[in-house]
Amino acid sequence: MLWSVALVFLLPTALDAATPIAPQALDDFEAKVRPLLIAKCYECHSLEAGKSKGGLLLDSKAGLQKGGETGPALDAVIPEKSLLLAAIRWEQKELQMPPKERLSREEVHILETWVQQGAPDPREAQPAGHAAKPSRLETAKSHWAFQPRRLVGAPEVQQAAWIRTPVDRFILAALEEKNLTPAPPADPRTLVRRVYLDLIGLPPTPGEVESFINDPSEAAFATLVDKLLASPHYGERWGRHWLDLARYADTSGLHNDLDRPQAWRYRDYVIRSFNEDKPYARFIAEQLAGDEVEGANEESLVATGFCRNGPTNDDNMGNNKEQYRLDELDDVISTTSSVFLGLTVGCARCHDHKYDPVTSADYYSLLAVFNGTEKLGVPGDTKNKAEANTAKRIEVQALVETKSRVRPTFLLRRGNLSTPGAEVQPGAPRFLTPIALEFPTPPANSKSSLRRLTFAQWLGAADNPLTWRVHANRVWQHFMGKGLVLSSSNFGLSGSAPSHPALLDYLANQLVANGGRLKPLHREILLSSTYRQACTHSETDAAVDPENTLLWKMNRRRMEAEVLRDSILSVCGSLNPAMGGPGIKPRIRPELLDASQRNKWPVIDQEGPEHWRRSVYIYSKRQLLMPFLELFDAPTTTESLPSRAQSVVPTQALLLLNDEFVEQQARKIARIVLQETAPGKTASLMQRILSKPPSAIALQQAESFLTTRRMDFLRDGLESSAAAEMAFSDLAHVLLNASEFLYIE
Repeated sequence: MLWSVALVFLLPTALDAATPIAPQALDDFEAKVRPLLIAKCYECHSLEAGKSKGGLLLDSKAGLQKGGETGPALDAVIPEKSLLLAAIRWEQKELQMPPKERLSREEVHILETWVQQGAPDPREAQPAGHAAKPSRLETAKSHWAFQPRRLVGAPEVQQAAWIRTPVDRFILAALEEKNLTPAPPADPRTLVRRVYLDLIGLPPTPGEVESFINDPSEAAFATLVDKLLASPHYGERWGRHWLDLARYADTSGLHNDLDRPQAWRYRDYVIRSFNEDKPYARFIAEQLAGDEVEGANEESLVATGFCRNGPTNDDNMGNNKEQYRLDELDDVISTTSSVFLGLTVGCARCHDHKYDPVTSADYYSLLAVFNGTEKLGVPGDTKNKAEANTAKRIEVQALVETKSRVRPTFLLRRGNLSTPGAEVQPGAPRFLTPIALEFPTPPANSKSSLRRLTFAQWLGAADNPLTWRVHANRVWQHFMGKGLVLSSSNFGLSGSAPSHPALLDYLANQLVANGGRLKPLHREILLSSTYRQACTHSETDAAVDPENTLLWKMNRRRMEAEVLRDSILSVCGSLNPAMGGPGIKPRIRPELLDASQRNKWPVIDQEGPEHWRRSVYIYSKRQLLMPFLELFDAPTTTESLPSRAQSVVPTQALLLLNDEFVEQQARKIARIVLQETAPGKTASLMQRILSKPPSAIALQQAESFLTTRRMDFLRDGLESSAAAEMAFSDLAHVLLNASEFLYIE
């Protein structure tokens, strides 16, 4: 409550700490009184807000018992004469609380009833003589993630010759402090394959490898990085990272798993945005408020698919449609906060956050930001009023507003629609906004409240303490295998501490300095000596840093599911480079199709080029994930996924050995190589698949394998040419199962 005059609450002795409180009084306080105090009073009178105007605190029973500077606010004998009631009723000109905006009649009645009951307060009073326990806000003030970003300078190091970019100074300084030595540089063939897979998700061709090897100039690697950053395949690779966070799918999931015929437009929007190197602040604003941004158009409407990607049950939502609507918005709030802020705000829907200084009032303030929205492009609902406004809008899946007025938002006790508390206004988490966000009052004829745009602009502001750290950490994670902060969507008090705090702030500052564009930051990281290290193991260094937290070598990483499938298609000469459009549906074994009874997957007898596009374009069906991708840890799409598992299980090897897709591609590359006129076909096959010429020992083993398999097929009655081709196909199949192919060194 924005009180200009502080009040003292002198509680009646009949309701002191030793007096039991009736269950109904407890329920009333929790459902009505406490939410009202949080929404209207804590801003100026709580430890959470860091303010105690006039010495008055209202966020604890101890604060109420102590009171403020101007005397008692409650009359223990005649509650009706309490100054508190006079203040909230605005009975005295010099004592009108809150001073800027009167409480509603209902809110006044809540406090009147509470005071007349003797102001029962179930919160524990602090025992006399004991220091008050620090509030979560006080604790959070020292938490690294909530501090303003620092302008950090690159540290001094001893081995200055190792430095290629400022990134290296931060890494090397930490290594030298522990007497660790960086690994030697990766050999050129390993490095070129690594950067191809990291930037575009495809392995280099033998010609591309040789072109790099044969250029001895210092600028050769920088030239290659620039070429890959400019490739349209870059957006397909890095857009896939974002789709994990955005829980993208082409169906609704849950009971009927309805088709979302226009969902692919969001996927294509993301890919285009990465290829264009769209400024991050604009990227945020379009996804949360695409209908409110300057120059709003169909593409920016498509961008709001971010808010629509979660699982839904639109054709079977039950009788309580309002509860269903709030559940959908809960998905929006939870995903928005974890993706952009690295905070688990969704935990505060039913109660204050257990660890972070996020209150239920914070949660419902975010609900107020989105509470005026409605859905466009609802499957099976062509009568949707918003869709009828513009024929074009039927073609997109979006979340928009169509009027300026927003329904009131109330704090719901335990998230229950039937127990509303005080009304709350739109806002960001208060512990991150010492000065409350100001939301504009749009004209009455406006088609939007502008609340989402205001919130998105706060998220993307250069001085936001979390947004840029979270985004920079995700970039580092995808290049190095793990983030500087391991819990990449949880920067709260229960999350991981950064391994290199100064480096994290440096990377975030670089993002801001580059206008929120990713490619300059990519370039700086990729050109560093840190990125160019080999995966060479050192027993000495491992004894000090067994998890390679300080990055004394490059982490060895297994290909992600999509990269693995795409790489098989690429090296076998099958990859169809067509971009965009509705999702493709490659072959799934017929016996698995019965697992999904609705929105059936077609039976495919034989795959062809139309199925051999990049895996990012595979139709994502929530009830039936593509088995090949699922087995290699592709996302389930039910919720935002900050990082993928890298499981190693026997069924992965069994799939690669027995799957018809892999067998078909092995036969295809075998025929291509056998048709070459140049000698050395075995070495050629190995180089195509593994991106490097085979060693003498590896080549000898391959030739021995071919001889053995050819004899097996001859004994089975095959002609000589057919036996040779089958043996060569088996060798290709073995190479596609090799660790050298599956892992990024």
